[in-house]
Amino acid sequence: MSFKHLIIILCLTIGTHTQSQSKKNILFTVVNTPVFIDEFNQVFNKNRDIVAEENKKSIEEYLELYINYKLKLKQAYELKYDTVTAYKRELKSYREQLIIPYLTDSKITDALVKEAYDRMKTEINASHILVGVPPKSLPQDTLKAYQKIIEARTKIMNGASFESIAKEYSEDPSAQKNGGNLGYFSAFDMVYPFENVSYKTKVNEVSMPFRTRFGYHIVKVNDTRPSKGEVEVAHIMIKENAEDSLVAKTKIDELYAKLLQGDSFKFLAKMYSDDKNSAINGGTIPKFKYNRMIKSFADIAFSLKEVNEISKPFKTRFGWHIMTLIKKHPIQKFDQLQEELIQKIEKNERSKAAGKSIVNKLMNEYNITKDDKLTQLFLKQDTIQIQQNLKHTLFTINEEKILLGDLIEFNKTHSNDDVENVYQDFLEFKTLNYFKDNLEKTDTSFAFTMQEYRDGLLLFDLLQDKVWKRAEKDTIALQEFFNKNSDRYSWKKRGDVIIASCTKHDKALLVKKYLEENKSLEEIKKLVNEGPVIHVIFTKRILEEGHKKLPNNFKLDSVGISDVININETNFSIVKTIKIMNPEPMEFKKAKGMVINDFQEYLEKQWIKELRKKYPVKINKRALKKVIKLNSK
Repeated sequence: MSFKHLIIILCLTIGTHTQSQSKKNILFTVVNTPVFIDEFNQVFNKNRDIVAEENKKSIEEYLELYINYKLKLKQAYELKYDTVTAYKRELKSYREQLIIPYLTDSKITDALVKEAYDRMKTEINASHILVGVPPKSLPQDTLKAYQKIIEARTKIMNGASFESIAKEYSEDPSAQKNGGNLGYFSAFDMVYPFENVSYKTKVNEVSMPFRTRFGYHIVKVNDTRPSKGEVEVAHIMIKENAEDSLVAKTKIDELYAKLLQGDSFKFLAKMYSDDKNSAINGGTIPKFKYNRMIKSFADIAFSLKEVNEISKPFKTRFGWHIMTLIKKHPIQKFDQLQEELIQKIEKNERSKAAGKSIVNKLMNEYNITKDDKLTQLFLKQDTIQIQQNLKHTLFTINEEKILLGDLIEFNKTHSNDDVENVYQDFLEFKTLNYFKDNLEKTDTSFAFTMQEYRDGLLLFDLLQDKVWKRAEKDTIALQEFFNKNSDRYSWKKRGDVIIASCTKHDKALLVKKYLEENKSLEEIKKLVNEGPVIHVIFTKRILEEGHKKLPNNFKLDSVGISDVININETNFSIVKTIKIMNPEPMEFKKAKGMVINDFQEYLEKQWIKELRKKYPVKINKRALKKVIKLNSK
């Protein structure tokens, strides 16, 4: 999720709509614009439900936040942020997303959901041949492509191998390597027309040619199998060093040996994995389907049988890995997946079928009056008469006039289609547009949600200009803020340390002895490790006191070597502190990120003060008491 989307969602937990109510229900006013008790209660309780207990605010605290929110919106509208082209464009994009659920027929959707679920339970291995057809190809080019795919299929049906014909005919670049084989897939992995044909073609059969947005295809189904579902694993990754590839292999082998000796996978992942995103979670990565991960990684993940089973070290293009199985996720029951499938279908080509059904319903509901004479002019392509009647009404939808000229413009982008199809597509297009354009008038819930997005987008743009951009770009003001508040920005005590992690207490004592004798780390490893059995791994870093890689409660009190620290039954640490760096002020360059954050907070507070002076706020104390009483129950 982008930062902008996050801010807008946060705004939606605050913003809502003014309703017509009596004066006694007004909680506060901003320049005489009322905000009612019901509105505030709705937003307060909505926010209270989604915020952690320790972060919940009192009525009075939240009221102050809500007033600030309303003040910012007041200025945004006053400065006409709602007229900016970029804002209008983005709001239009949000509207198009919000409107999707309104454009589908629930009965059709139910059938599509059931179909998708049934297909998810089976994975298909298929090969294909593609002959590309650009969207606006001339009829002769489309025919040429169709003849080419027919020719390819005929050769296969006469005994030629699918793989060889794919390499000869297919315009899918990957065919030269894989002979057209796409591997295993299931519902939603391919475009819907391709998925449809694949699931309707029997194993070892070759389909008739069919068309997708990419061109003409034929498909051969090689195999089917029950779905593997999803798998959840953790991994340790060591990146390869371009200058010495053996370093990574040596490190991963050491870690593997420690795992076989019983060391904690999570602990080793946190300490040593180069995948920073997963290391913090003990190497755990989100569950995934087989074909959503690179093959070399997925093959190992799905080959693990038992929970906590550990793979041998293996290599991908990202580096060396060790993996452990956390959980297998078979296909869930229909009831559990239903909502997720509905959301996927709304964003998928499948939605066209449900959309077509809605259009047909709307055309029956609306009062549509057509001018048959103008329709015939278009169907006959009487260009002279068409030009003379461009501004005449072709048809009306509930008294909204659609001109013949609108159809002619529409036809310019559909000129390769049959004119009867163009007319019907145009009629359906305008019918659907009429429904979408008037949805705020016919659906209160949609209208409310749109207003929330409208306010959220405005507030984001205003905050950018008033706070965020200024904090980042006004380098002089930022430097001055740092100079005035430099005491806030300082390094904690840091240490240049070597951390030795051992599997046994006696080995840890031995490591401590060798460290005290100033033996090199490589020497110590040779003396302590027993061939393939790894007893010690070293980490050398500059770390702040309290860093998670240091043992709990370890203090950087003095240079030297610590006693053996018992982490758990199979992990013992020794810390050699080479150098201690006492707390010291940060340079501006190092502290800049924190300074920007603090400066933004300062700018926002100053801005709120200005808004409070500019736009008078009046709180109805009697109404506030009522709100407090209502929310104390």
